[in-house]
Amino acid sequence: MKLVRRYLVLSQVSLASLLLICTVTVPAVAEKSGGVSNFGNHLSTIVPYIMSFVLCSVFLCLAAARLLTMSDQFRVGATLLLFIALLDLLVLISTFPRKIDWTYSVIHDDLGIALYSYEFALSVWFVVKTLQFRYVSVIFVLVESIGSLIGLLSIENVIHLLFLGQIIGAVGFGLLLPTAFPSVVTRDYVDHPS
Repeated sequence: MKLVRRYLVLSQVSLASLLLICTVTVPAVAEKSGGVSNFGNHLSTIVPYIMSFVLCSVFLCLAAARLLTMSDQFRVGATLLLFIALLDLLVLISTFPRKIDWTYSVIHDDLGIALYSYEFALSVWFVVKTLQFRYVSVIFVLVESIGSLIGLLSIENVIHLLFLGQIIGAVGFGLLLPTAFPSVVTRDYVDHPS
């Protein structure tokens, strides 16, 4: 499980560090009401933006593959990780045609909402299932919830802090995933061995 945790850490570190590079390179994206996807509009940030999602997805797939080589009982856990990777890639791919017309923009926005909703549902599940890291998990979910609330209020045009909401939500999930996921999957395996 150590290798799975390492891949999960690498997935979140690659996502966060490359988006940080984007933020430092084009701080106007963070200062305006737009979201993280706006890094896909700038030549100076397009490569780290693409690499952030691609590397995150690759490491999630490596973690899933490792789970599957450990035991067939980890199939559900592997599937959960593969679905995050798929949503990450769909959000990335939908970034580029979103400026063509309103329909593509809505598809991109809906995929982003689906990704954050799925991650939030997983986070709640992690908190319910974890015993070893319960208090830490609750703190990370609270951070993610604050980010999700800011994002939701921004999507509804109540406030204009979408970038901040996305980053805070991603940090909460990024801290929770490698902390709680391995123990949740292992606990389910111990509770329901084949």
